[in-house]
Amino acid sequence: MNLARIRIDGFRSICGTDIELGPLNVMIGANGSGKSNLILFLQMLNSALSKGLQESFIPTRGPASALLHFGPRVTPVMRAELEFRTDTGRNFYRFTLAHAYEDTLVFTHEEVQYHVDGFPQPQAPVALGPGGHRESGLAELWSEADPTAKFVRGLLARCRVYQFHDTSTESFIRHKAKVADSSYLRANAGNLAAFLLRLREGGEEDEAAYRQIERTLRTVLPWFGEFVLTREGAPRDPLVLLRWRAAGRTEYEFGPGQLSDGSLRVIALVALLLQPEYARPQLIAVDEPELGLHPAAEEVIAGLFRNVSKTSQVIVATQSATFLDHFAPNDVVVVENVDGCSSFKRQTQAELRKWLERYTLGQLWNKNLIGGRP
Repeated sequence: MNLARIRIDGFRSICGTDIELGPLNVMIGANGSGKSNLILFLQMLNSALSKGLQESFIPTRGPASALLHFGPRVTPVMRAELEFRTDTGRNFYRFTLAHAYEDTLVFTHEEVQYHVDGFPQPQAPVALGPGGHRESGLAELWSEADPTAKFVRGLLARCRVYQFHDTSTESFIRHKAKVADSSYLRANAGNLAAFLLRLREGGEEDEAAYRQIERTLRTVLPWFGEFVLTREGAPRDPLVLLRWRAAGRTEYEFGPGQLSDGSLRVIALVALLLQPEYARPQLIAVDEPELGLHPAAEEVIAGLFRNVSKTSQVIVATQSATFLDHFAPNDVVVVENVDGCSSFKRQTQAELRKWLERYTLGQLWNKNLIGGRP
């Protein structure tokens, strides 16, 4: 599966864009350019798929008037189309969200469509509800009856957005997690300790991934020795805390409160990218993974993203020139905001060949030779 293309009209600063995506997509731009809005759009789809559009996404990321480009007077309706490429053809998911009473959004149109390779015309679109529904039709059980709707729902379910920005003292990642909450790594890594424990106690592939995570962390966090993950509390519903030992000091255990913000983010990123391939999402979107990282850690994380993109599609939003240097020109998408509208332009090796004889990609961006600077 590959998300080959996204067309969005009217979502925040994305007034109208058509983006072709590859296996690895590194978006770079200034603050407010709109790169994070594309990540947020995918997060909105995650919420809609779990019937969380009205209860969680709009209240925390909205209201609706803040999600529509320059508000409902300018943009009363948001439109989008996603095209997924598979071995046998193309699957389309289209929807419109309109501004509604109490400053919210409702689906006025939603459909899926399949176009088989080798056939001149696609199959007829399949409507997902009569219109006017508050949550996605893909989240309804009746959508399982249609093979195209069921397939598209499965594709979207394998697209996950991650943001590891919150490492404050009150963040979930610094507190105990339920051992049972370990089937997948949550978007904020709040269940990181439980997820790592599951890998350590899993089968051969899980355990190998766990050991690889520890080895990789030792290369970017030289003081790190190993995790200490122990069940605590009631046996029927145990908890686990992210504890660890320092290299060469096995007699003393440290807790998450003794980890810096950057160290916590590194651990979460390495766990995400080195989890077993069978468990990884088909599409991984991460907003500003370089936040708080040392340049040496940036190099390691960038290498993991490149490796993961061989089997899972990757979308990354960044504003780090040094992080950008670890990717190829064809992987880079420059994001600019002109008069309140975001544009997305993919770079190419051919266009930048002469410049790259003298400068790195990060230097080209800093010098504003490829755009995307304030």
